[in-house]
Amino acid sequence: MNSPNLSAYLVEDEPLCRADFREALKAFPEINLLGETDTLSAAERYLSSHPVDVLFLDLSVGRQNGLDLVERLTDRPLVVALTAHPQHAVRGFSLDLVDYILKPVERERLASALEKVRQRKLASQVQPGRNTFVAEWEGKKTIIDLSEILGVQSTGNYVILYTAKGKAIKRATFKEVGKKLPPALFVETGRGRSVAIRQIQGWSRDQTGKLILKLRDSTEVTVSQNKTSGVLAAVSPPLSNRKIA
Repeated sequence: MNSPNLSAYLVEDEPLCRADFREALKAFPEINLLGETDTLSAAERYLSSHPVDVLFLDLSVGRQNGLDLVERLTDRPLVVALTAHPQHAVRGFSLDLVDYILKPVERERLASALEKVRQRKLASQVQPGRNTFVAEWEGKKTIIDLSEILGVQSTGNYVILYTAKGKAIKRATFKEVGKKLPPALFVETGRGRSVAIRQIQGWSRDQTGKLILKLRDSTEVTVSQNKTSGVLAAVSPPLSNRKIA
């Protein structure tokens, strides 16, 4: 099956890096690079009137931080960061970046990032009301949309659906519920447990080496050993060996 075409824009202030990136993109004809620039101001002007699917963004543009551009954009595309020094990881999490690619860009890493972009794009096309769960909320049957779910956890013959409003209970197996959770949006952290990737703000290791996820509501989730590599791959492969406070 052919990959869907994706429009893209590149922000990179080093001419040789721009040339190298254009060369790397030739291996992915489904990516339509609509333009490029070496300044954040020019990128902001272009993107304000030319929406794109994905923005390839250098994090150090002159003396400016590329993440400042992301914060200013009102119609924000999916963002893949390009960086030689991934020290902006925590801030990047809060802005929901799709991936980080270390420079110089390797074809294999670019392919991995583009697959994440495709999955995110497909997941974003799930319309509200089209992917829902019927669960018990405060003693009443309630329809809960996929976009409301922050995490799920199995307990016996039931699954708990965590939302910003609280917990709902659904009589189903974790496997049945998991089939409706797009892998671009959710990641399994243990047996019968998944969290929404957008909820992950950072991670660290405890004294035994176990991976600990810090969620946006300050909740901490311990990742089981057999799920650790999958979680790290889902959040950002090149940063997998870094601790985030």
